[in-house]
Amino acid sequence: MAYEVTARRWRPQEFDRVIGQEHVTTTLKNAIQTGQIAHAYLFAGPRGVGKTTTARILAKALNCVNGPTITPCNTCSFCREISAGRSVDVLEIDGASNNKVEQIRSQLLESVKYTPSQGRHKIYIIDEVHMLTREAFNALLKTLEEPPAHVYFIFATTDPQKVLPTILSRCQRFDFRRIPGKTIVDHLAMIGEKSGYSIDREALAVISRRADGSMRDAESLFDQVTAFGGGRLSAHEVASLLGMVEQDIYFELMDAVACRDTGQGIRLIHRIIHEGYNLDEVALGILEHLRNLLMIKAAPDAQDLLEEDALDLERYRRQAAQFQIDDLLRLSQIATQTEEAIRTSALPRIQLETGVVRMIRMESSVLLTDVLTRLSELAQRIEIPEKLGENEPIARATVEPATVSVPLVEKIVSTSIPSPVPTAPERPVVPPKTSEPKPKTSSLGPSVSAVTTEPRPTEKPLPTTEITLQRLIQDWPSILETIKGRRIALGNFLAAAMIAGYQEDTITLAFATQHEFHKQQAEKKENGQLVQEIFSERIGRAVRLSYIVTDTPPEDSPPPLLPAEPLQAVNSFTMAKRDPTVKRLLDAFDGQIVGG
Repeated sequence: MAYEVTARRWRPQEFDRVIGQEHVTTTLKNAIQTGQIAHAYLFAGPRGVGKTTTARILAKALNCVNGPTITPCNTCSFCREISAGRSVDVLEIDGASNNKVEQIRSQLLESVKYTPSQGRHKIYIIDEVHMLTREAFNALLKTLEEPPAHVYFIFATTDPQKVLPTILSRCQRFDFRRIPGKTIVDHLAMIGEKSGYSIDREALAVISRRADGSMRDAESLFDQVTAFGGGRLSAHEVASLLGMVEQDIYFELMDAVACRDTGQGIRLIHRIIHEGYNLDEVALGILEHLRNLLMIKAAPDAQDLLEEDALDLERYRRQAAQFQIDDLLRLSQIATQTEEAIRTSALPRIQLETGVVRMIRMESSVLLTDVLTRLSELAQRIEIPEKLGENEPIARATVEPATVSVPLVEKIVSTSIPSPVPTAPERPVVPPKTSEPKPKTSSLGPSVSAVTTEPRPTEKPLPTTEITLQRLIQDWPSILETIKGRRIALGNFLAAAMIAGYQEDTITLAFATQHEFHKQQAEKKENGQLVQEIFSERIGRAVRLSYIVTDTPPEDSPPPLLPAEPLQAVNSFTMAKRDPTVKRLLDAFDGQIVGG
């Protein structure tokens, strides 16, 4: 007997043997039992999922000698001829090659008026019906709307959107689904067992992934694999034969992404390229792997979302634990962009390499809840004084300086906030009068505003005769506060600067080397105009600004802050914690005020 391929040898001959389409077969069986058989059906779905097979079973159910029946006998002449495709009363027409109106008229419309030659009904099965021309569809309309009692139409298509709405409205539509991977693996395992082949389930899972939900494709690949391996194959051999990347490589690649190991990621890509895999399929494989990780992370208990065996599921769970959901979403976006670039690029290798490097170097996401938790823990470690009014004066306590053990100068520590630049020395504090106490104005440097109960006096231009470099240096903290009042972010950048020179109406602002970024931000056009405007208002005439980066402060720059008395340190620390600008910086940069 001649060799018969697996797809034909194991083709279902009864409704109950159609795999993965129970929603269709159950409806058709009920319609046959109740006599509610429509004169036209449309079977839509991807290739290889049983559309034409179900159409033949329905034709046998209608024309069987025992019919109409939900269990054709498959032994009578009508059933055997339909199964073999030789029945004169069941015409299978290929819509792709017979799509002209003349062909439809000659093969269908002219014969539809005649009664069946042998069977009970005349059945027309048109495959790939969406390939018919508009004229051919229009020629079908009248017959499809009022067909003879002995005629049934069954249309099959992989693209129902191309079928005319007037045709769709005259048919009962059934949507065939992709067959789950586990179902395909189980079916192939049964075929292999009965055929005498010994194939690992992991190898069958590789076939299932390549088949992508098509049972016919899976059975064709099964024939190819068994011919290659002589009856015993492993997953590695099957993947090599079919030109597919093994799942282990995808797991190793995502481990490299999790560990931010660029070298390992590049080595894996070079290995893939060296072994000659299709790079577009590699990118799709990465995207599918990320999808599986995302499903495991988003719904850990929904195992049916993954078409993987138990062993792979456990590996996915372990790897998914290394990522946040937002990380997987961003990685999927990069993989999608990489796949699109590979398809359109003349250098797909470079696109794949750069895409993998982007994934590895991507910064991890931080959940807002985690940030809030860390801030809450930080707040608990910091001693917060009783809440005072924003403008409430701070009363001087009668504490001996020698008994207060606190740091003399407090600093605000953060990964992004520059260290405060030294300002002019503080002036001696004049004790307030007992009869009319007034709050003392404290100088905390450019990054911390002093607490005061009185509004800031209107700033007047400096007399032109008194404009000197030393005078500008002394007034720099006040000018900086004015800048902060107009644009707080700019003021924070300029807090790292000091006035280094004044000559011919040009003011030079110097930044330390580590604050070059602050200099770049201050130099922006809109920022520079504002600073120049404020300086011009204070001096009383137009000035120009110059920005430099230096490692050595100018000779005329103010000395570092002198040690203050302990009571001043206490007040500065308290006011720094209450200052709204400091609070915004702490919240924005996850910083903290360091105490002794």
